[in-house]
Amino acid sequence: MTSTPPEIKARLRVDGLAARRALTPAQVAAASTAMCHRLQQLEAYQRARLIHIYVASKDNEVETAGLIRQSLDSGRAVAVPVVRPGTRVLRHALIQDLDQLQPGRWGLFEPTADHSSWLEDLDLINLVVVPGLAFDRRGNRLGLGGGYYDRFLARVEGLKAGLIYHPLLRGELPAEPHDIPMDLVVTEAAAYCCAEERGISPHEPTQV
Repeated sequence: MTSTPPEIKARLRVDGLAARRALTPAQVAAASTAMCHRLQQLEAYQRARLIHIYVASKDNEVETAGLIRQSLDSGRAVAVPVVRPGTRVLRHALIQDLDQLQPGRWGLFEPTADHSSWLEDLDLINLVVVPGLAFDRRGNRLGLGGGYYDRFLARVEGLKAGLIYHPLLRGELPAEPHDIPMDLVVTEAAAYCCAEERGISPHEPTQV
């Protein structure tokens, strides 16, 4: 696996953001609902007791508020990412309600300053719901380039699931040696077992 020239990923990010911003609110809502419903049908979700879920913020990210609410209502523990000021490292807040979140740095929804429940043992995470500008069926991910999730995912043993609008599911994305591939990629149209796409024994059967 060789290093990808930065200009290639930069162009892919520009294209991905443009395509995502072009979606209408109705398209975002419908696709997000379908994606989260499809994820909840998978064995990986149904077995999970503690789920790490990003909070959608801007540029038409796949909405996750409904998924967070339904996961909490089903008795699952939910952790959300929090950017540590002045670093490129995430903290992870355990929440009981979406009302505990408010707009923070860069418009990201995060717990209030007096939040007291933090997840320190990442081995407790069964499933991570991962954002991205694009994914491919092999589980490769294109992020915004900050490296926050790359560092986090490298420390997590739990399954990783990427959510992506079907038009942004790419045939193949460049991957760096440090990139952590997804176990599952879920669109509004299908769910893909990425291990099978990579030709290795999967964590669980493909479910669509």
